[in-house]
Amino acid sequence: MDESSSSSMASASPLDPQDESTVQDFDGGDENYSLLRGNVHREALFTSAITGIEYPIHIYLPPGYEGAEHTYPVIYVLDGQVLFPGIPYLLEDEGVEAIVVAIAEGPEDRRRIDYLLPGARDYFRFLVHELIPFAESGLRVEPGQRTLLGTSFGGVFSGLAMLMDDVVDPAFYNLLAFDASFYQHPHETQQLLDNRYLASDELDAKLFLSSALPEGNDEFVSQFAALLAERDFSGLSVERERYQTTHGKITEPSFRTAIRHLWGQ
Repeated sequence: MDESSSSSMASASPLDPQDESTVQDFDGGDENYSLLRGNVHREALFTSAITGIEYPIHIYLPPGYEGAEHTYPVIYVLDGQVLFPGIPYLLEDEGVEAIVVAIAEGPEDRRRIDYLLPGARDYFRFLVHELIPFAESGLRVEPGQRTLLGTSFGGVFSGLAMLMDDVVDPAFYNLLAFDASFYQHPHETQQLLDNRYLASDELDAKLFLSSALPEGNDEFVSQFAALLAERDFSGLSVERERYQTTHGKITEPSFRTAIRHLWGQ
């Protein structure tokens, strides 16, 4: 896709009707879920027709979901091979009820392709066109509380996703980027941001940016925050936090703070 286009990513490059993703359920075992009060609703191997990659998917439902009738926020978690079931545990510990869809990286360190440009464009299409319809089918989801969570390279993708999302009807309203590696392709990121602003100076989203000190990505996260501030998008809310921790331990304190911002816990 030409980066100068003002078209939204969510509506770009539709799938060929003959292209189909495939899903195979698997039993991951429950030994790691024994302390969860909620339920691991489904575990599946999802092969994307867009990226051609097989991704392990885990879907978690909060306690009491089966007996309730209301809708729930849903959180899409990148790097599920590391962050699941940790994120559901943290939700329960904070008393927050939300559906979690965790997407593990593909084979051979695929995150370096999927979470960064240019591969992030196809990965975003995979999320919007394939995974969201699959994951939310039959579940009581509140689309206006759909969240994307990423750490490190995944945090870069959260920022990119906000800029690639549909201008009028975005898939994600909450974007969480923890110690994101924004030193990756700064020129391309700047160009994507500029193009998004040309498409519209309105951006209805909440962005949570955290960084680790002293040996994390604080400098680069601050640079990304400054770029957004220069554009001053209408409707965009940015929360900025710093933690005295390491890059590898940034997720827990960041997530606990982020969900309090989002859901007032």
